[in-house]
Amino acid sequence: MGQVAHLPNFLAAPDCEVVALAELRPRLRELVAERYAIPRTVASHTELAEAEDIDAVVAITPEDLNERIACDLLSAGKPVMTEKPMAVSLAAARRMVEAGRAGDAHLMVGYMKRYDDGVRQAKRLIDRLRESGELGEVTFACGHCFCGGWQAGLGGHVTTDEEYPQLDRTPLPSWLPEEASGDYRRFNNVFCHNVNLLRHLLSSPLAVKHVDMSGPTWMVLLDGGGFPISLEMGKLDAHAWEEQTRVYFERGWIEIETPSPLLRNVPATVTVYRGGEEPQLRRPIAPWTWAFENEARHFLECVREGKEPLSSGEDSIRDVELIEAIARQGLGD
Repeated sequence: MGQVAHLPNFLAAPDCEVVALAELRPRLRELVAERYAIPRTVASHTELAEAEDIDAVVAITPEDLNERIACDLLSAGKPVMTEKPMAVSLAAARRMVEAGRAGDAHLMVGYMKRYDDGVRQAKRLIDRLRESGELGEVTFACGHCFCGGWQAGLGGHVTTDEEYPQLDRTPLPSWLPEEASGDYRRFNNVFCHNVNLLRHLLSSPLAVKHVDMSGPTWMVLLDGGGFPISLEMGKLDAHAWEEQTRVYFERGWIEIETPSPLLRNVPATVTVYRGGEEPQLRRPIAPWTWAFENEARHFLECVREGKEPLSSGEDSIRDVELIEAIARQGLGD
């Protein structure tokens, strides 16, 4: 993900200079630096934390490594962008936020769907319709993700046969049974996007009402503060990515169909239905942009201006809290 989804976008940004690369595997480190003409390489993120000429760090690691790396960098005053999910436990997420406060540095979590121009368009429409009341009140919302071909054929990244380093990782929550650890990791890693997207689109806290994670398809019922929300999660052997979010009003709905994550320059498809005597089905068109590129530009803007990111650590901690609450009901003892 660092090579195919993040590094090229920061290299292409006109107001960003990529000055160093940290990677524990020596051969991979040098090959990637050579391909992308990165002038300096280091073996550890701690060297980035100590470097005076580095303004910010993009740390793309598995979620159980995010805490240690982000906390070291944030404590040193470096703004940090990580991939999602933020952490593997609520306790770890809280420590990351505290490290940012202690170092007076912002943490941004890579919920790139928030930066998709189709999602941005849908968010503006939902907010406008809720404010005007022209379609009535929100009555229901649902998120559906059955996965599929998330890579969209994008590849070409550098690999080596070096052994993956043995690292000190943040443990999973203590309440989680060992046999459920695989399901928890999948839920947290894949479907945190859907939890985050529902929170973002509805701008309201969500509470858990019912969970069924007993079979291959998982169902969650949430309370959106006056209306129900369903979340459907499963697996599908498909060439494309199957993911939709719908927000229902009394007299219509808005649907967002999000594309395969690595499908470049194809934004989410938005459909608006208005009921009444003359029903209308409308599909506004977002520009040809890529969520990952928009996300990178947002991080750079936040670093330059010293402002809090849209998907900040302080906001993303709510996803970890909700994910743990869902998993406790569905996967706990």
